[in-house]
Amino acid sequence: MKNLLTPNLVKFTLLTILLTVLFRIALSSFITNQMIVAVVMTSIVYGVLMWFNGSFFGRKDYEDLPIYDVGFRFHLATFLTHNVISILWFSFGFQSKYESVRIIYLTAAIWSLFLLTHFIYYLSVRKSTVNGLDREDLFE
Repeated sequence: MKNLLTPNLVKFTLLTILLTVLFRIALSSFITNQMIVAVVMTSIVYGVLMWFNGSFFGRKDYEDLPIYDVGFRFHLATFLTHNVISILWFSFGFQSKYESVRIIYLTAAIWSLFLLTHFIYYLSVRKSTVNGLDREDLFE
């Protein structure tokens, strides 16, 4: 099967890294200044931008490699990127004095359950996703 680490997935991940670093900067700053409304707005804006990021590159990826993978590769890339950056954020001491790394671990644990559910669904539909595709598009 062709490489599943596609150029669109790489571009998505690079933009995810940028958005996540900007999110962490803004979030820690607003938490430090105890600006609760700004914390909520930052989270909402980050979520919306990530949705557009995934939607844009996911659509382009589907056009290049028309396999319906239910977005699992993008979900996994987002999970890894967000959590690695967040853990590094705390490892380097960039967090606010009001932030605790426990919330990162809790978020990752809960998100892992959703990712596992998504993976199980992905496994259940993956065989039917290649039906109707030209053999040349699947194998090199």
